[in-house]
Formats: sequence, structure tokens, C-alpha cells
Amino acid sequence: MEHMEINVDSDFTLKTIVLEDSINEIEILLSQLRNAGVSIRSFNVDSEDEFNKMVKTQVLDFIICNHNSDDPSLLQVIEIIKKTGKDIPILVIDEEYDQSKANTVMSYGARDYICKQNLEHLSYVLKREASDLKIRRKFRVQEKSIRETEKRCHALLESSRDAITYVHEGMHIHANPAYLEKFGLTDPDEIDGMPIMDMVAPEDHEKFKEFLKKYSKDEDETQSLEVKGLKGDGNKFNAIMEFSHAAIDGEPCTQIIIRVQTRDKELEKKLQHLTSQDVLTGLYNRQYFLEELSQIVSNAIAGSKGSAMLYIEPDNFKEIKEAIGIAGSDLLLGDIGTIIKNTAISNSICARFSDNTFVMIVKTDDTIVIQEQAEDIRNEVENHIAEVENRSLTLTVSIGISIIGEMVTSAQEVIGNADLACEMAHKQGGNIIHTHNPIADLQASKDRDQYWNHVIRDAIKESKFRLVYQPIASLMGETTERYELFLRLDDEDGKEILPGKFLPVAEQSDLIIKIDRWVISHAMKVLAERRAVGHDTIFFIKISARTLTDEEILPWISALLKKSRLPGNSLVFELSEPSAVTHLKFAKVFAQGLQQLHCGFSLEDFGNGMNSFQLLKHLSVDYLKIDGSFMHNLATDKDNQAMVKSIVEMAASLGKPVIAEFVEDANSLAILWQTGIQFIQGHFLQKPESHMSFDFSGESDEEQSTF
Repeated sequence: MEHMEINVDSDFTLKTIVLEDSINEIEILLSQLRNAGVSIRSFNVDSEDEFNKMVKTQVLDFIICNHNSDDPSLLQVIEIIKKTGKDIPILVIDEEYDQSKANTVMSYGARDYICKQNLEHLSYVLKREASDLKIRRKFRVQEKSIRETEKRCHALLESSRDAITYVHEGMHIHANPAYLEKFGLTDPDEIDGMPIMDMVAPEDHEKFKEFLKKYSKDEDETQSLEVKGLKGDGNKFNAIMEFSHAAIDGEPCTQIIIRVQTRDKELEKKLQHLTSQDVLTGLYNRQYFLEELSQIVSNAIAGSKGSAMLYIEPDNFKEIKEAIGIAGSDLLLGDIGTIIKNTAISNSICARFSDNTFVMIVKTDDTIVIQEQAEDIRNEVENHIAEVENRSLTLTVSIGISIIGEMVTSAQEVIGNADLACEMAHKQGGNIIHTHNPIADLQASKDRDQYWNHVIRDAIKESKFRLVYQPIASLMGETTERYELFLRLDDEDGKEILPGKFLPVAEQSDLIIKIDRWVISHAMKVLAERRAVGHDTIFFIKISARTLTDEEILPWISALLKKSRLPGNSLVFELSEPSAVTHLKFAKVFAQGLQQLHCGFSLEDFGNGMNSFQLLKHLSVDYLKIDGSFMHNLATDKDNQAMVKSIVEMAASLGKPVIAEFVEDANSLAILWQTGIQFIQGHFLQKPESHMSFDFSGESDEEQSTF
């Protein structure tokens, strides 16, 4: 009998007990799994008592049990697992397949019954069950997270300045204090079961009824209605009610918000539009699109109506750009943006995603409508004649489609699938539409990964990567220069490739460790030269989860610091909160090592975890960087404001300075100033640039080095 560890992927090691009396049979089993790409480390488990003890004391992922196992028997194994209440899948193997035995063991609770003559089947079952187990564990974590989130949301709801209520079948079931105050009520029991119609002035009753009839037919949309509210004393007031679908204790209901109105709503709308708009095309920009896509993916995973993403790129754009120049190509991109906007069906979200890439979210799960939408865009672009500097030009586009359903795992997956589909459309000659097919596109994905692996290895070997720098400025008057480093790579034509293209491929292998080392070594070289000419500069450097687990990284950093003659406190290493949670032991060792080297340690994406501040009990942290999602609509989103304020206050009590990234406008800056946050970062200050010329001291740019 054997205990073994199976590496199905880099982040999930399976601890498995094999109950099999014959050592030869075990070797055959292990050999078969190795041939299937499953890495195994095994050792003996010799008795029922030892098995019982291991089940109770160890975290196990699988039991593989021979149907004829003697000590323990299959029934004893199943009984022991059931008594512990643990989620440990049992796979049964047998000499020959017997349908009656299969039915029996499955009825006992085994996950599958496999014939020894077909051990290849076992490798597939293991991978399937590993995936299912991973999902079940994530689900349990998410359930806990949801409970914590519900507590947090309830606290935010009760403290919100906006009047918020929840209504089921026209009756109030909950209201926050601001809502009670808005209608002149003091006792929460007064509103329980009261019709929402009682809060609307009689002259608007018909208007309100008609709105509710139409609203009930829309599944996902948030809508608003302007009516006169009616207080308990008979006084009326103007109210804009926002309606959205919600749930309380699993029961569907409607959330209604009456927001605190600003003095200049028109100005606020214009500012919000400008910060989310691409100047060249008038479509939404990349950041806004990513935020919306993330929300749509979350809704889809939760079971909301499906949708699709279109990834649209002009064919042969490089040649067109060379022929007509940057100004002329910008005119063409503007034309494509206009066509997409004018062709888009209702409720679609259209954006310029990068230099010559456009994206669209089509909010329907009707594949015919999705295909027709893509075909309309393709056809309109093909038939369009653009006038550029007295020249008439035509062009075509290739369109990749990625379906967004409950099986997607992330926004990045949706983008990657749509990008791959568009790439395949280009390879087939362009001017066509290709819908992502996981099976058919698998080889194409492998080919693309091989391509990027080659590009990355070449970039490391030939030092083709380059660094750009974004300032982190103090709101407390401190003049120390702080820059976060970002990685860039240019293609053969000099076009910038953003990390999102190649880092996901690198993160699947140890290439990401090599990239991290390239960044660290080149950052130290630049920093040493900069400090040598009198700049008191600090670099913030991101590291990956894989680098965190590299046992040689701390000694290597130490040696490089000595060689560069740099003080440790001139470097701050950044790790994302999710990576720290997943690899807590490694993160703790890494943080302690940095402390010994006098380097700084920062947690980014902070505040969106299950219990973020609990993490600080295990890690020595010098900076906290608030999760960028809290910067979304910060000037108008009271919930985000409350979250930022609570994080800053809690961090202050622990003596931890806080950085806000993705600061894009003056209104957000004003809010952040009021919270007492220490540092800000984002395009409002400066985009990542090749030169470090930001004025931290208030002096003119001419007096700053452009090193």
C-alpha cells in the first residue's frame, strides 16, 4: 500500500493513498500515471490502523483502493472516510470490469470504478476528479468569503448616506437608517411589509406602476426612475430611484437606492464620461472595459444570463500604417470606432482595447444574434471607403468571439479566448469571424504558447525587455522619489507589447522567475547609477508567486545588493495579496528575509480578500497598496469610499502606510486626501514612462534629471 503525491498542476499537489497489496501492481500503476504526465512520490501505508491515523491527521486528496483490498477492506475505507466527514474522493480499481460491482461501489459513495486493464482511464479520472475537488474547495472558501462579504456589506449598508431599501413583491423587507430618515420614519418595524407604492406621491402612481411592469422583464439591467417621494407627514420631495435585482437570504428581491444628489449632476456625468472614454474613437477605454467585463464574468459565473465578447482587429494594419503614417492610421481607427458604435445593438459595451484592437460585449446568449452582430461590423467595415489625405482607402477586420457563460473562470480567460479566436481568423486570411472552440483551438493555443516562450527566451537572452517607471507620490509633503517599475517588450516593428500578452505564458513555467530576475538585476543597475548622481530614489518591484517559492532568490538578491553597493531600503518588493494567501509560508520566509536585508515589502491588491488584515499577523509589511477595484468611480461610489476609509484607518492603527493606485482624476484625489491616505499612484500623476522626470519636490521639470 502506498501514499503518493501527484502534481496535476503547479499550484495543486494531490496527496493520495494507494491501497494495493501487490508491489508490482503499484509499480505498474505509478508507471502508467507517470507516462500520462502525472508526477508521483510514494511511500507505504501498511495497515488499517495506519490508514485510519493518516486520514484523521493528514490533509488528503484521494484514495485509490483495490476492490479486493484486505487491510483495510474497501468497505472499511469507505466507512472511515464517512466517519471523518472529509471530502476525500475514493477511486476503486479492479482486475476486470464488472458492471454489478461498479454499481455497488458507486452506490457506496466511490467516485469511479476503473479496470486495471485500462489504467490510462485512471489518469483521466484523476485529472477530472482533481479539477472537481479543486472547484469544491474553492466553493467552500467562496461560501465563507460570501458570508464575510455579506457582513461587510450589511455594515456598509447601515452606514451609507444613500437611502437604500429592499422590496419583494412590492413590499419593503429591509431598509437602512438613511432610507427611514428620508421618509421621516424612526422605527424599522414601521416599514416592514409596507407597500413601496406608499412612498410615492399619488400623482406618480401610474408612472411608477408602468415602470415596474417593464422593469420586471429585464434580468440584469439597473434602471432609474424620477418620481416625487412621499414622507409620512405628507410632504413631498424629488427622488431619483435606482432599481437593480438583488437577493436576501437567497430570495430574489429588488434593491432601490435614492442617492444623495450632488449640486452639479451634469458636471459629474461629464467628468465620469471623460475618465472612461478613449479620446481618439469616443468609445470606452481599456480600463473601463476591464472593470465592466470583470463584473459581467462574475454575474455569468453566478448564473446570470450569458453574453459574448468580440475581439476586433483590422487586417494588415502594419502595412496600412506604414503607407499612410500615424495620423492617417488614427483617422482609420476613428472610422472603425464610429462603425462599431453605430452598428452595436442595444446595451452593448464598445471599447478601444489597445492601439488597433477594439472589443465589444454583446449582452445576449443568443448565438445567432451574436454572429449577426459580428457580421454586421465585418460587412460595414469592408464596405466603408475612408478618405485619408486625398486618398480613398478600404480595409477589413477579423473578429474573434468568446462566449461568456457560467463555465468561464475569469475575465482574463475570456480575453485570451477572444484574442486567440481573432488570431485564428487572421491566419485564415482575415475578413472573417471565428468563434472560440476549446477543443479545435487547443493546438493553436499550444502553438501560441510556444511562440511566446521563444519570444520570452530571446528577450531574456538578448536583453530586449525594457523598464518604464510610474511615480508614487506622497500626500504628506515627503519628497523622496518613489517609482514602481513596469516591464515592456517591443516587437520586431518597434510596437510595444504589453505584459498581458506574454506574462500569462511565462507564469505557466519557470520563465517568470527568469523575467523577475531580469527586472531585479536591471532595476538595481539603473538605481545604482541614479543614486550615484544624487537622487534619493526608491524602486517598487513586483515579484511573482513562482519567484516567491524560489529558494535561491533571497541569497541572490543579497549578493546583487552587495555588488551594486545599494542600501536595502532603496528597494521595495511587491507581492499581491492573493499570492501571499496562497503561498503564505513562502511569503512569510520571503518577508523575513527582506527585513534582514533592510529591503521593503509591500502587499498590493490589498483589501479584497476574505480577511486581509488577518494576513498581517503573519507577514511583516512596510506598505499596503489598496486593491484597484476600490478606485472605480471613487468620487461617486459611497461604498468604495467607505471601504477605502476603513482600510486607511485600520492600517494607521497598525502603523502601515497605504498607497492608492489607479488614481485617474482630481475628484478621486480629493476623496483620498480626506481619508488621510499617505501615497497615490496612477495616470492622474503620470503614465509609466521611460524616463524618471516626475517633480516630487515642486521644482520645475528642467531641474529634474531625465536619466
